[in-house]
Amino acid sequence: MVYHYTKRENLPSILRDGRIKRMGDTECWFCLSLEDTLSVMKDTVMMEGKPYYKVGGRLAHYPKFIPDDYIILKLTPRWQSGEWVRWMQELPPEADTQLREAAEAFSMKKIGFRGDMKFYPNPEVLECSQLLQLPRCEMLQRQEQTM
Repeated sequence: MVYHYTKRENLPSILRDGRIKRMGDTECWFCLSLEDTLSVMKDTVMMEGKPYYKVGGRLAHYPKFIPDDYIILKLTPRWQSGEWVRWMQELPPEADTQLREAAEAFSMKKIGFRGDMKFYPNPEVLECSQLLQLPRCEMLQRQEQTM
């Protein structure tokens, strides 16, 4: 089981195609738990105005985060050719220990699939707006119940 967050507008094409596409990147990205997925989202798309590098190395800034615009898919991968990888955040050599530890913790929350990842039909679609309102313990209980 893997989790993948995306904008709601992408859901129809994802369900129609039965795969998560790389969208110009080398990998498509997933998390192994709902908690890690929400944590990665808090460190990325929820950081309104924070700079990040897009595919191709172009600098961009995260737009305003609107919870209703996002969903999380709970997917069961199908057998296929491709490779699961873990990509570690790149840091300058002079980065301090605290930054290195934070980058490693972030990197360990996500896994990549080299290729477009096919999944079994009828994935569970989780509403970000609802999940973000749940207390942490309730969210974890929900995750355990759906495993």
